[in-house]
Amino acid sequence: LSLLTGCSNDAESNSTGTNPNSTGTNPNSNESSSGNQSESYTSSELEKHITSSGAITERGKLVVFVKNDNDVAIDIEIEVEFYDAENVIVGSDSGSLYAIGNNSEIATEMWNTPENFDNYKIYVDVEQTEETSYYDQLEVTHNNNGEEIVVQVKNNSQDVIEYINVSVVYYQGDKVVGIDDSSDSDIKSGRSANFNLMFPYDKKYNDVNFDNYKVFVNEACSYNW
Repeated sequence: LSLLTGCSNDAESNSTGTNPNSTGTNPNSNESSSGNQSESYTSSELEKHITSSGAITERGKLVVFVKNDNDVAIDIEIEVEFYDAENVIVGSDSGSLYAIGNNSEIATEMWNTPENFDNYKIYVDVEQTEETSYYDQLEVTHNNNGEEIVVQVKNNSQDVIEYINVSVVYYQGDKVVGIDDSSDSDIKSGRSANFNLMFPYDKKYNDVNFDNYKVFVNEACSYNW
């Protein structure tokens, strides 16, 4: 079990931004993918190579970053507890992601972030995935068209990828100011999943300025259920 604690005002991600007008290949590229690895690892072994961090957007939502430095794909469950200044719990949220690629990083928004809190704790539970990960068989391009971030994820494998989820994290300097995410399913071989990600906004739905962004492929997998 990996644990991270943070405060509502100053918890920032160490992720670096991407030129808003650039295109690029898979930001989560790996040397090898897969859910059917021959070598088996325990959860405690995997958790030694997991790091997590948090940041609060201008909309008041917590973004959780998890980096998988293992050489195998993993499933994770994120649990967050929110506390007031007296360390009394005021809310919680959780979420699961599957087949996160080896040597990759994800960014996910905690939708049930409470309106008011002083600090939080992030717990990350890890298991070696039984699903098939396609992180090393993707071609990712992206562009800021002036109204939204357009992301294209091409399936370069020979299989149908059952599920792809991407997120865009927006930065002003090194500060996280927003996030948006989207998903697609059943992407055929040689075809692409296409996403239009919204620019960030604050609690009053006013536009938030940003000067860079980063694209995360959170999941690209087929389920062996």
